Amino acid sequence: MSKLTGINEIVLMAVETKNLDTICYRGSAPLAQLAMLSQADVFDQDANPKGLQRDLSPKHASEAYEYCHRPVDSEHPRAYPEVVINVRDKKVIEIEEVESAGEDRLRQVRIRFFLEKMRGPDKVSVSRVDGNHRLFYVAGDEHRDPVLAEGPFQIQVGLTQEQEASLFVDINSNQKGLNSSHLHILKHRLTPEEMEIKDHPERWIAKKLTDDAASPWHGLIHEGGAKKGARTQGLTRPVNFASIETGVARTLAKSQYIDDLTRIEAQYGVIRNYWAAVKSVFSKEWADVKNYLLLKNIGVLSLSILGGTIVDRCIPRGTVSPQDMAYYLRQARGVFDWHKDASGDRSLAGMSGNRAALIIAGQMAAQLSDPSGTSVIRDLEEKLIQQSSGAGGEGASAGPQLSADIAGAVAR
Repeated sequence: MSKLTGINEIVLMAVETKNLDTICYRGSAPLAQLAMLSQADVFDQDANPKGLQRDLSPKHASEAYEYCHRPVDSEHPRAYPEVVINVRDKKVIEIEEVESAGEDRLRQVRIRFFLEKMRGPDKVSVSRVDGNHRLFYVAGDEHRDPVLAEGPFQIQVGLTQEQEASLFVDINSNQKGLNSSHLHILKHRLTPEEMEIKDHPERWIAKKLTDDAASPWHGLIHEGGAKKGARTQGLTRPVNFASIETGVARTLAKSQYIDDLTRIEAQYGVIRNYWAAVKSVFSKEWADVKNYLLLKNIGVLSLSILGGTIVDRCIPRGTVSPQDMAYYLRQARGVFDWHKDASGDRSLAGMSGNRAALIIAGQMAAQLSDPSGTSVIRDLEEKLIQQSSGAGGEGASAGPQLSADIAGAVAR
């Protein structure tokens, strides 16, 4: 329920103009007013099969509200793209010419919206063609104040629902999405370091891996944007920043012990040492990006997940140098053939996605044994298989011993 009650009429000033094939009215107005005079026609294949809008994402709408509601900061100006709305029912508006001005004699108009004529269950008199998430919360509710900051609008009058749908498709399918690496780099640049470390440690570490001259990734990560400068210098950056950021996030999530290092600089040091070990052990694959999959997305993600496992073997022992981690990586070195044209059981050609990365990392982790020669994963697998394939009585009696073995493995 909006906090703005008792308002029966909203008046907007606009200029009549043309946008490709359509005559429309453009201007700016308080966002709360634009929200009050328009409605979302939400598609529902059962209840509203001719609807237009996707189902609302409350998170996305909340983020849009917070963006336009935050205090003005001259160092970080904000701007919204136009809200596009269509007046389906011409009876709810009145358009009056005010004056024509300028060399082109632009027609300035006053558009009066009669809100009382729009009220009714599920009535969509003025449809939100584009901008539903931006408008959803800005009229205010029991938890939010109305947003009176002005945003731009484009008003169409009299489009059919099919024409609305056509515009909706054009607007949403013909835009090229911003490169995620480029977007994340910009966010990193605009976020104070203390907030970046607190809220996005994976992004902070990924940027450190990119910039640190001692990092094995230095010079190999593309941050988005143009590649002309790199080509001019003869540089090849085969890995996107977003892939490294995702990989770091998987290592942090997989490891149980890395959070015991309370300073992010120490966590970075461990992750940098791990990738230095990868570069050393898989030197041929690392150096030949064209013919090997190691530095492709599947390789970065798989080895990042494996990194969490290896980090957890090293931190409790206090042995976290690249040489210490290389000890484990050499054990898993021959599990797969990383060549792009490999065939047979060891081939990774054609594998992609999170599920494949988990399988690859899991099979490599199964080869790891500690300096004592004990392979915790293989031992546990054997015991679990024996338990599950044994007779009922044998399986039951094996349970306590198996639990003790697992507890011992965790303690180690």
